Amino acid sequence: MQTKVKEIAKIQFGHYSIAGKSNDVPYLQAKHFDDQGQYSYDCDTFLENKQVIPENELKEGDVLFVAKGFRFFATAYKKDWGRVVASSVFFVLEVDKSKVLPEYLATVLNLPQSQAYFQQAASSSTIPSIRKNEIADFAFNCVSLEQQKKIVALKQLHLNEINIAKKIISEKQNQIQAALIKLINQ
Repeated sequence: MQTKVKEIAKIQFGHYSIAGKSNDVPYLQAKHFDDQGQYSYDCDTFLENKQVIPENELKEGDVLFVAKGFRFFATAYKKDWGRVVASSVFFVLEVDKSKVLPEYLATVLNLPQSQAYFQQAASSSTIPSIRKNEIADFAFNCVSLEQQKKIVALKQLHLNEINIAKKIISEKQNQIQAALIKLINQ
């Protein structure tokens, strides 16, 4: 069934603020996510507690969509990120979990055909950006919750494989470098 994002989620802009000097609350930027849209847990921008109101904190069920810049992507907030606030480069999609799983929506928004749509819809001559109505009117195939769970599980397996492959490559690079150093220094 074709569904528009505005039918299954409340869309809000991320919070605009100037990062503080304290390490109180991570203030998420696009740079804090890897190529697969996964949070790196290596946040270097923070807000002071006094700058944060509860409505700006992400909660379970929220999907972040980067709407400004040269890399559009979506990711579902996870509790293990802790207390965080999304910056204004994001749209925060508060998903109706009775209709769609947040991880499923993020997966759909990251599909190549979805990304092509957003690239084409992006406005601005200098820094591309997606308008709120473009994300709101984006239509996608909303399958049953049971099917969504299977799709999310498959996507998670794929992400796990990518992480394992990265670790293998890193270890292999270390081994080759050690072997080269040993051979050169003989």
